[in-house]
Amino acid sequence: MGKFMLNSADFCLKMEKISAVYSEGRVVVPAQNEANSLYQDGYGSLLSDSRLLTLRPFEALYLTEREKISVVDEKSRERLDFQGLIWRFSNGDPNIWTRYVVYRDLRARGFVAREGPGHGVDFLVYERGSYGKRIPRYLVYAIWEGAQEPLKHLGDMLTAAEDAGRILRLAVIDRRGEIVYYTLSEMNLQEPEENSS
Repeated sequence: MGKFMLNSADFCLKMEKISAVYSEGRVVVPAQNEANSLYQDGYGSLLSDSRLLTLRPFEALYLTEREKISVVDEKSRERLDFQGLIWRFSNGDPNIWTRYVVYRDLRARGFVAREGPGHGVDFLVYERGSYGKRIPRYLVYAIWEGAQEPLKHLGDMLTAAEDAGRILRLAVIDRRGEIVYYTLSEMNLQEPEENSS
């Protein structure tokens, strides 16, 4: 009986990229099976006809960078790479790079992040393993180190987070692109009482 040997290269499978289309400032995944697969993993939102998945710009950038999707411009029929997408998205959202950097970091840490509910909040973030099972635990606001932020705006976001039973986290991006997360909470400062002796 002869020897049977397999080379590890024989098992190297290349995953097919999911096809997506850039149209009118958004990226959609038209194939229902692929759309459902991405949706189950916490990406995008299904349109009313439930056949098209619309990806948020930061999601499309992330999936393009990770080589999970291949995006084609509907009008020109050209394939869009990461740079092409960031250029198109930055026309409509000057903060797209900030959102993308934080979104990528959250995904790398194992969190599912969805678009924020407003009030200036960038993301709703689910605990690891809880997407689809529980409500999001955190609201995340992205900011560059040294940027000025009005206390009223931070206070409004904190109130919105507390009203929703969530924790507000600031994602502070330093000049090297590293992100540190800070939890915001309310603190009441009072003057110390004088001893009347």
